[in-house]
Amino acid sequence: MVSFGIFLSFLTGFVTVNLISLKFSLIEKLGLSFPIGIALQTLLMLLMDAVGIPLTRVSILVASVLLILSLSFPMIFCRKELVQEIRKPVSFDFSGFNLVWLLFVILIIILEYMNFSRCVYFPTYDRDSLSGFDTIGYIISQEHTLKGLSIFQGDYMPSIHRPGSYITYTPMVQLSYAYVYLLGAPMSKLIPGLMYLFFLIAFYAVLCRVVNRTGAVIATFFMLITPDMLGFSSLSGTNVIHAVTASLGVIYLAVWFRYRERKDLYLASLLLALNIWTRTEGIVFIGAALCVVGYDSFKRKQYKDLLPVLLSLSPALLWSLFMKLNGLYAEGIAIVRLFWDGEKVETIYNYMKNLYVNNYYYGWSFSAALLSLLVNIRNVIKTRDNLRLLSMILLASLFYVIILYQIDYKWDTIENVLAYSAKRFLFCFVPCVWFFTVTNKIVMTGFDKLEKYLALR
Repeated sequence: MVSFGIFLSFLTGFVTVNLISLKFSLIEKLGLSFPIGIALQTLLMLLMDAVGIPLTRVSILVASVLLILSLSFPMIFCRKELVQEIRKPVSFDFSGFNLVWLLFVILIIILEYMNFSRCVYFPTYDRDSLSGFDTIGYIISQEHTLKGLSIFQGDYMPSIHRPGSYITYTPMVQLSYAYVYLLGAPMSKLIPGLMYLFFLIAFYAVLCRVVNRTGAVIATFFMLITPDMLGFSSLSGTNVIHAVTASLGVIYLAVWFRYRERKDLYLASLLLALNIWTRTEGIVFIGAALCVVGYDSFKRKQYKDLLPVLLSLSPALLWSLFMKLNGLYAEGIAIVRLFWDGEKVETIYNYMKNLYVNNYYYGWSFSAALLSLLVNIRNVIKTRDNLRLLSMILLASLFYVIILYQIDYKWDTIENVLAYSAKRFLFCFVPCVWFFTVTNKIVMTGFDKLEKYLALR
């Protein structure tokens, strides 16, 4: 039953990507299918709970099938294109394959096999999951509701409404864990394992849209071996799962700026919406996207380009409405007034600076991006090469720092939040900076020459 449920989630995402456009490559569709599918699955579960439908195995599977049929229905209006896509002969172009590409593919497969095996073999043991995400998911599967959970009742758990409580966390991860528990899974770690596996496929696929296969596989490998991100990908936390949708949303927006194909704008907006559905801090990426897309759309007088990105805020509005209607709340931690605290600024600056230069956490990610920027600085200035992607990365970083500054740390110290939570949040930037590193003009030219030299004839 677990396999069938996972297949339904995969199919939901696959149909959704095809609904956006049939023109995405098959490997893109495969890579994006599960991350998008399971996220839409959790949105469906929230809506079911909101209208009073119990979250049981039967109700969720029936609703999933109906969702797939509903998403498939609009495709009858493009039957001709669909038939052409299905009948398109599968061709294998080996011109870009070489031994270096093959070596990195083998390394990626070996490392990800080890990582996935570790993820699904060992039970959940990290503190954040046991005290929140995994436990909430399991209880949802037992009580068949989110809004009426026993642990969300103040008389049962008096601390549930305190600052920093899990009650206000967007429930994408918790509901996805409940989904597999309902289907009979012994533990929830199948979700993070599959998310990261499919993410690697999607990341490689979108890189192949811009850079050649050799450059794409090398960037995918170095992104994979990012030390702390790889370690956390086998845990049941939210950070790596969040990094999947946040980074792919930014990356597909960068692809849209490059090629101006509307399918990429729509897909990027969907991924950004799922990013804020996973963690509320994901608003920084939507904010950065709104700034860059807004400037671009006003400059070109194409104001409608801003609408899909604006709509990506809808999951946050839906969750806020759900909480208000069902009495889910915690004491606020946001400082909504302007103020100045020099000591706080200095603390945030010192911790964030140390994080960005910490190779033990992020490997060569930020160092490689800085080197790539310096090498390509002339093209960045003269032709604005990759400038929009760079702007989104920098703006999102700035907005995150502002959020850190505007928080009242009632439940923990600012030092702990910066040392642990902020460290994990930066996982979202790792795929973005690797994409930036290998897709500037100088590096792409170098990879083209390398592939031409290595290509099998």
